[in-house]
Amino acid sequence: MTIDAIKSLIKSDVGVYKNTLLANQMNIISKLKDEKIFISVSDIKTLEAKINAIADLSEYDYPLLGIPFAVKDNIDVKGFETTAGCKAYGFTPTESAYAVQLLEAAGAICIGKTNMDQFATGLVGTRSPYGVAKNYFNEAYIPGGSSSGSASAITAGYVSFSLGTDTAGSGRVPAAFQNLVGLKPSKGIVSNSGLVPACKSLDCISVFATNIQDSRTVFEIISQYDENDVYSRANQQLHKSDRVKIAIPLAENLKFFGNAEFENSFKELVQKMICCGYSVTEIDFSPMFDAAGLLYNGPWVAERYHAVGEFIEQNEKDVLATTSKIILGGKIPSASSYFDAEYKLQGFKKVFDKYALEFSAFLMPTVGTIYKIEEVEKDPIQLNSNLGYYTNFMNLLDCAAIALPVTITKDNLPFGVTLFAPALNDLNLMELGEDMLAKELLSWSNNTGYIDLAVCGAHKRSGSLNYQLKDINAFCKETTFTSGDYRFYALDHFSPVRPGLVKDTEGGAKIEVEIWKVPADKLGSFINKIPAPLSFGKVTLQTGSEVTSFLCEAYAVINAKEITHLQSWEKYLESKL
Repeated sequence: MTIDAIKSLIKSDVGVYKNTLLANQMNIISKLKDEKIFISVSDIKTLEAKINAIADLSEYDYPLLGIPFAVKDNIDVKGFETTAGCKAYGFTPTESAYAVQLLEAAGAICIGKTNMDQFATGLVGTRSPYGVAKNYFNEAYIPGGSSSGSASAITAGYVSFSLGTDTAGSGRVPAAFQNLVGLKPSKGIVSNSGLVPACKSLDCISVFATNIQDSRTVFEIISQYDENDVYSRANQQLHKSDRVKIAIPLAENLKFFGNAEFENSFKELVQKMICCGYSVTEIDFSPMFDAAGLLYNGPWVAERYHAVGEFIEQNEKDVLATTSKIILGGKIPSASSYFDAEYKLQGFKKVFDKYALEFSAFLMPTVGTIYKIEEVEKDPIQLNSNLGYYTNFMNLLDCAAIALPVTITKDNLPFGVTLFAPALNDLNLMELGEDMLAKELLSWSNNTGYIDLAVCGAHKRSGSLNYQLKDINAFCKETTFTSGDYRFYALDHFSPVRPGLVKDTEGGAKIEVEIWKVPADKLGSFINKIPAPLSFGKVTLQTGSEVTSFLCEAYAVINAKEITHLQSWEKYLESKL
């Protein structure tokens, strides 16, 4: 659920909110081994104590009161072990990272530490001894890394937002692969105190969310100066330019590695932007991509060695071979090679700064393609490198960036783009993203191309009939609740058993639903598959808005089993075990 949805639930019924959060945690714990999203999670007793501790607080003083979030496991959270994806490296911090402290002071509740590519070395999400975090869009495909679990935790509907990190693209690639917003702040404006470094001079703590507004809310809380972080700098945002001029790469700069769907999606977006009145100009991105080559082929790998190299040398049996190969390779570069690379980088930076005088923002694909897990296992280095083509230069050139979801391809895989600009343009980029949303250019825009559909039973992500939605290229937007005016029944004379949702303003309750974005031109064929007594109509959500939903004719529930008190189809199925 979004931050606003959680706040609405707390306002309307604190008891339901508490039960929802605890039930959500029990669901996480039960699926821990199968989904591989979390490395460690809060136990129920501890979480309940945290919820009780905020029961009498005011949201006016605590802007994130009661909001559940997850944290990548290279960022310290008091009460959790920090492993950076390597159990042998693990330690228990005495305090939370500075950014986490700010979130907790705002009332947010950390429910667990998420899976990641070991020591944040990778963009694939497969370099973890804890397994590969589930990609809910297609389990055969990688979730993106290194912040894999932080993205999957949102796609699974477990948290409203999460923290990742971004050195070479780890805060953007998982967002692209899981239809999320991935905010990579300007270097230094979010403190790295309490972060296990990858490249300390380049690292950024990033934010994942389902929408730009939630990203901005979190960003404004955590972007505070920290005198204990040597790279911290004041968050002095630049003023917005009068006219938005956007630069995109020349056609010869673009690489899609054979992915025609991604290529066509990018071209279509550019054409739509031009039709919407945006000033879009092609320029040569080669200096930026040349700068990107310095990150892994230059001496910055030595900074990774500086962070954890000695540990790996002493504990190589506990470290994945690919991770070890990359980081230990950083022991070789000399001091003089660093300065050679630094001089080259400054040359690329001068070209970029010149571009920045003319353009207010730059836009390109977040990634050129996506790979299946088995493909990455066969060729881990080169395919990972391909994913970094558009991402690796950002922190070297001191940029702010935001990854945005654009569309769902015919293969039911998300495609997204990244807006970026020089440092301290974070808010300007978010505002531009909101403008693109208003112009219906993003995949979760409220446009005529998609219709919101609420599902409450077998068509949910974990349900036996979910494939019917996937077959028509629908995708899940969020998990939320109806208003408290519905009764819920199990229609066990169907195979598989299905739910019946009936409105009742006197004896009803809130019922958990998933909101799916369904292509408008395919909704009719989907409806034709639904047998009586199920039907379609409007349901009211807890926010007060109405969406199309499955409903049930009243006669069918006269002798049906009522399960209103459970408020969730999954809870009913669990009760039958």
